[in-house]
Amino acid sequence: MKRGLSHARDDYAPFDRFDWDRLRVFRAVARTGSMSAAASVLGGSLPTISRRVTDLESALHTELFHRHHTGVDLTEAGRALLRHADLMADTIQAAQDEVGGAANDEGNYLQLICSEALALYWIAPRLSAFQLSNPDLVIDLTITDTPSDFHQLAGDIALQMSRPTDSDLVARRIGRSHYAGFVSSDWQAIHPLPNSLPDLAQAGALIHAPYTEHLNRSGNALPGLSMMRRMNAMEAMVSFCQFRVAPALLPTHLSDRFAQLVACPAPRIPALDIWLYHTPRVRRLKNGGRLLDWLHDIFAPEESDWFRQVDVTR
Repeated sequence: MKRGLSHARDDYAPFDRFDWDRLRVFRAVARTGSMSAAASVLGGSLPTISRRVTDLESALHTELFHRHHTGVDLTEAGRALLRHADLMADTIQAAQDEVGGAANDEGNYLQLICSEALALYWIAPRLSAFQLSNPDLVIDLTITDTPSDFHQLAGDIALQMSRPTDSDLVARRIGRSHYAGFVSSDWQAIHPLPNSLPDLAQAGALIHAPYTEHLNRSGNALPGLSMMRRMNAMEAMVSFCQFRVAPALLPTHLSDRFAQLVACPAPRIPALDIWLYHTPRVRRLKNGGRLLDWLHDIFAPEESDWFRQVDVTR
């Protein structure tokens, strides 16, 4: 009997080398290219990350990284291990999704990741009514304009201004976010309306930094945009514009909430596509499907003209 147990332990011993925590650290280092960057992503200390990698290399009797002063590069063995570690990560995620879905097929808690302009000025004002109609569903609304945050924040559903690059996500374009220059009615009373992008720039117009980044990535950057004052917080931009500090380039749907904002007759400014995407398991959940349908409906043309293909502010 003792020989049998000992033999069984020996059979399983090789799997101890592939402790998932070590592999998780290994993947982070491989993806970020440095121990310090992996420590930042994982929320651990640099010595701990370095020790986990060293322990894994010792267990496998091979070097996984070439260390240098700017970071690390994968060795041939490291590249081979990364392929297998990615497969293991996919399998673990699939198991979590399947088991989690079986244990909670109602989907009573869902994480909604959303860009600031849509979250604050379109979804949040309507969310309370939906929440009251669905008291069994807890929606955690997280605001970010960085699409890559979706997985880090364990998102279920997202509304962002760019299509996801992850092929495992289910994505659908549900509208367009149009932009225009705005001033307050008080500002207009003492200043002529800017009627061009140079006019807006000369007036010290504010522009949302994530919007600028989207334009630069898509090659749609316009002359004069680089001269405008960038801000990361759209709520601050709206406040500055309302109190006639400066004009601002804002999504046109904000007119729905701020009647005192006046759209400038400037040339058309590039619009951004609005993408609704989610993990595959969400549609299988009772509450997941309900939330997806509601999000689709509040952006539908029947609900509002703001997100049609054509800008309705002109």
